[in-house]
Amino acid sequence: MTYDLKAKIAEAKKTGPNMNEAQAGGEYTPPAAGIARARLVGYFELGTHEEEFEGKKRDREKVDLVFELSGPNHEPRKLDDGTLIPVRITAQETLSFSEKAHFFKLFASMNAAHGGTATHMAELLGKPFIVEVFHRKSKDGKKTYANLRGPNGYNVKGTTVQDPLTGKPVLVEVAAAITDVKAFIWDVADKEMWDTIYIDGEYPERKDEKTGEVISKARSKNVIQEKITSAKNWKAHALAAVVAAGGQEPDLPDAETPERGTPENEAAADPLASMG
Repeated sequence: MTYDLKAKIAEAKKTGPNMNEAQAGGEYTPPAAGIARARLVGYFELGTHEEEFEGKKRDREKVDLVFELSGPNHEPRKLDDGTLIPVRITAQETLSFSEKAHFFKLFASMNAAHGGTATHMAELLGKPFIVEVFHRKSKDGKKTYANLRGPNGYNVKGTTVQDPLTGKPVLVEVAAAITDVKAFIWDVADKEMWDTIYIDGEYPERKDEKTGEVISKARSKNVIQEKITSAKNWKAHALAAVVAAGGQEPDLPDAETPERGTPENEAAADPLASMG
């Protein structure tokens, strides 16, 4: 039976926060910089995690947004067996609805691009956008990282642009997503939603060809579930007992809806690399 993600999004829309409303308080190859066509294909609320800001530690709710890029500079890679591997980029943010929060501003831009009727980011899953990819160098200058948030924030717009010659609006076609749309919405997540975000497999260790020294340890591909289970408030989630019990639903009272709390973003290595 196909998992009904739309029903869960509808539930999140009904019971979750209205995100229009501000609240107080292998070798990595980066996607090409510049304008790209994109679709939101992943929305993952990761729970509360500790971070360091200006020398002090603090707890913040985290969220990952995964975009599949397309267009002339972001064509999918084709494997020998014909499988297409799309270009994806992840925006990592604090799940905050403060007027100054990057997540709040990003949602406002994305929502406006599609009529402004959404109250939850998950409602925008699968929707097309025009985005800008920014590059930045590592501190030692040896690596280049790609981000959707630049020095002045996000540049995310709708797919209707103005023709510079005629001045008339033109609709930019965005390719259908290759990636399956997935989400983890903390307050409404159930076992079925949990199962859909599981990623099987492991990235093998990599060794220096000359010395044989391990330069990258083997690591699990199941990064999204691992991020969620490492959250400080994971044990209080109703699913924690289910997962600990090997997937069996325990007889538990209804969990109270936790109060939403109120840092900085950087695109991650692709968390959906093995999800198709």
